[in-house]
Parts: sequence; C-alpha cells; structure tokens
Amino acid sequence: MTVEKRAKKVKLRRFGRFFLTQIRNRPLTLLVCLLGLVYSSATCLIVICDKESLGSALTKIIPAFLGELGKVEDGSPITQISILVVLLISVITLAVVTAKITSMFVEFCRRGGSVVKKVDLSNHIIICGWNFQGDRIVAELMCSQVTPRREVVVLANCDTRPVKNESVEFVEGDPTQDESLVRAGISRADSVIVLSDLTKPANESDAEALMIVLAVESLNRAVHSCVQVANSANRIHFERAHADEIICLDQIGGNLVVSSALNHGTSRIVSELLTFNSGSEFYRYEELLSDELVGKEFCGAVQVLAQKRIILLGIETDDSEVLRQELCGDIVRSSELGNRIVVLNPQHPYKICQGDALFLIAESAPVGL
Repeated sequence: MTVEKRAKKVKLRRFGRFFLTQIRNRPLTLLVCLLGLVYSSATCLIVICDKESLGSALTKIIPAFLGELGKVEDGSPITQISILVVLLISVITLAVVTAKITSMFVEFCRRGGSVVKKVDLSNHIIICGWNFQGDRIVAELMCSQVTPRREVVVLANCDTRPVKNESVEFVEGDPTQDESLVRAGISRADSVIVLSDLTKPANESDAEALMIVLAVESLNRAVHSCVQVANSANRIHFERAHADEIICLDQIGGNLVVSSALNHGTSRIVSELLTFNSGSEFYRYEELLSDELVGKEFCGAVQVLAQKRIILLGIETDDSEVLRQELCGDIVRSSELGNRIVVLNPQHPYKICQGDALFLIAESAPVGL
C-alpha cells in the first residue's frame, strides 16, 4: 500500500470519528442538516426525472417541508417517494425541535426561572460554589453601604437557584470548568470568591476549591481571587496556584478564639469591622492622595487622618529590595502580578507616596484624602 493511500485511509478514519462525535454531541444540528440535504436532493430529483422547472419542483416540495402531504398523485414514482421522504424527515425534525424547546422550558422552570446562560457584565464579583454562608456573603456584597457597588454572579453546580436575592445573577455550571467560568464573565470580572463545600471532608473540599482557583487564574490572571480553605495545611497549594487571598477557616477561627480569650472583646470588634451595616468598617483607598499626605511619614499620616476620624492601618506600595529589607517584619502580602507589597503598621520610617493604596478603618467610605 502506497503512502498516499495510507494517508487517505487515515483521513477517512479521522473524518469518520469526527462525524460520529458530532452525531453524539449535536444530534439536533445533524438532523437539521439532514433535512436540508434531503430537501435539496428531492428537488434535484424532481427537476431531473420529471423535467420540471426549479420553481415547479420547489412548489411540490414545500408543502412536505412544512409538514403537509400535498398532492403526491402527480408526477413519477420518484417524485412521490421524494415528497414522502421529505415529509417524514420534516415531521421528525419538528418533533425533535419541539421536544428540545419543551425540555429547555421545563429545565428553566425547575431551576427557579432565573437561569442565566451567559452574563454580560463587567467589573463584577463571581461567587464560585455555594455553602450555608452564601446568602450572608451576598447580603454583605449587596449592602447599600458597600462602595464601589458591583454586580454579583453566583456560579454553582446546583439543580435549583441557591441564592435568594433576585437581583443576583445565577449561572448553573461546574466552576472547575472553563466553559462555565466563561459564561459567568470571568474575563471581565473584578473579583472571584471561591466558597468551600463544607459538607465534604476538609481535604476533599480543598481539592475542589484548588481546581476552581487553577481554572480561574488560567483564564484571567488579573482577577482578584479570594478562596476559603478548610485545612490550613493546604495553604501552600493555593499559594502555588496564585490565589490572591487565602482564608484558612480553621486557622482564623482558632486564632480569633485564642485572641478573644487573651484580649476580651476582640471577636466583637472584628465582627463589627467586617459587617457593612453600621459603625466602622475596613476600607481600601486608592484614589489620588492630597499634598497633606504625600511625603509624610506613616506616623504623621496617622495623625492627619485621625483628625478626620479615620484610622490608618497599613499601605500597599510598589515592591523594591530596599523596602523588603527595611520593612521585612511588617510585610503581610506580596503580589507577583502587580509587583506590589502590603505593609501593616510599619515600624521603620516610611513616607507615603502618590500611588500608594491605604487600608483604613472609617465610619463610611472615605473620599478626598
């Protein structure tokens, strides 16, 4: 067997596998194509066998194409058979399409009537996965005091709509799959929150959360990813996956209990600062800074902001080797993507620079600092 014949056989096998795959994955598309092929073939047969014009042949075929028998007694047996075949294929196609539409409508109603196939949002927040904390998280994100206000999309592999707030978009799908994340608008999202499945063992839920983070970061490295981790021993894996914020539930809970036992009232303060309802909250300020703050040392900036009833906790600034050496004990986070570091209450003298982001405690969102 020559090389050319082998190449042709390989191509035929590939085409056959591709054709079978399309039949399995897209039966409706295949049926519509088959209807078009049969319709075109029947028209050509009538033109050739009965020597009729194209317009006349189309006139005979169209009733069958629309599901009506029409007149089959005229013309040759080939014409009659062609009309009957077109009618049969047309009826089958109509039945399949009707069944597909009915199935989609039933599925839409079963999921609460609010399933979004693909969102068209920008700078929104995507919540991947769901647990008992989901409704509370959504309520905090949608609170009127939260600024800037962002739309929220829930992406979860749930049969029914899990979120009660009707203003929140819901996309049914597996958050570990690229296709589901694309439908949720991952390429245009501002932040992603990954919720652990707390009904599963810690390592199993962390493995699933890790797969979500890997999928998110591979599609959009600029998005800010926040992930719940059930077992703090798995933190290193999420750091390697480039998760921006890693919340270890066991570690934070344990540390907060110890701190509250040693410093009574700590848990109440933390709870108040993390709740957007009344009182003071944490804020990140990244607008242009006034001359009153630029160039001042951190302790001086603290005094300036204290006069406005605002407490300065830390700053995010451009990374450098000098700062890493001077502030090594105060750096709490470094960002690979933006080449930035976060510094909490620096003990070494540090002067505020234009472009620094400030982490503050304030009664309301600060403006014009």
